[in-house]
Amino acid sequence: MNAIGYYNGTIGALDEIKIPLLDRAVYFGDGCYEACFVQNKKAFELEAHLDRFERSMALLKIVPPKSREALKTALSDCMAAYGPDTGLLYWQCSRGTAKRQHNFPDASVPSNLAIMITPKPRPEAHGTVRLMTAKDIRFTMCNVKTLNLLPNVLINQQATEQGYDEAIFVRDGIVTECTHSNVHLLKDGALWTHPTDRYILPGITRMGLIGICNALGVPVREEPFPKEALFTADEVLISASGAGVRSATEIDGAPVGGKATALLHLLQDEYDRKLTEETRA
Repeated sequence: MNAIGYYNGTIGALDEIKIPLLDRAVYFGDGCYEACFVQNKKAFELEAHLDRFERSMALLKIVPPKSREALKTALSDCMAAYGPDTGLLYWQCSRGTAKRQHNFPDASVPSNLAIMITPKPRPEAHGTVRLMTAKDIRFTMCNVKTLNLLPNVLINQQATEQGYDEAIFVRDGIVTECTHSNVHLLKDGALWTHPTDRYILPGITRMGLIGICNALGVPVREEPFPKEALFTADEVLISASGAGVRSATEIDGAPVGGKATALLHLLQDEYDRKLTEETRA
């Protein structure tokens, strides 16, 4: 099958899977999710994604729907049923199915697990993007991979309508992250990235990029940087599980980057090599 769906043990074609209207994900977005790239029926960086999924559930006080090993089995079953060579594996957990009220349902109500795999091409090794900046209008739980993404959706749509690929959030003059990516700078031979506080999601690809820098001896500075730094950086990068590591050619209509292409391509090539090795057939 070209698109797989799963809900609480039922697996099949994605467009045939049904979710109850009283699932708290439907009316509150009361849950969290993860997504990772799949190639040759292998999920890239799966253990790191599971670690973050467990952290998100703990921060939201949601009881896991399955043990870690049982969840891995469910994900494997979905990958086994999926036809194409590459795709995006997505899973989410909601607090359960119960009548609409703000307080948590009774402890006897189990959480719900939904999974889907949809076609997604392999990220380009040297992909590029056009970016815009926007005021960060989100709340202060950005470190949780929550289902509540309406601010991200609105700003991403604004970027699309203006002809950009992504939008960079700026909060009180400081760059945080993008609508569905982390953002970084290359400056004077070092990687600069916002620290993992409540204003950004601790990205798995971000973590992998830092690991690559550490292995290569590239200095990493995890500290806030202002919007103005985007336009004076040697390179601007964004990273995401579904799209890899891409460099910006333009921000708010102004050209950026192009000053450290050798280091940029080295980091991108190392990420691409790692992806190949960990998802080899």
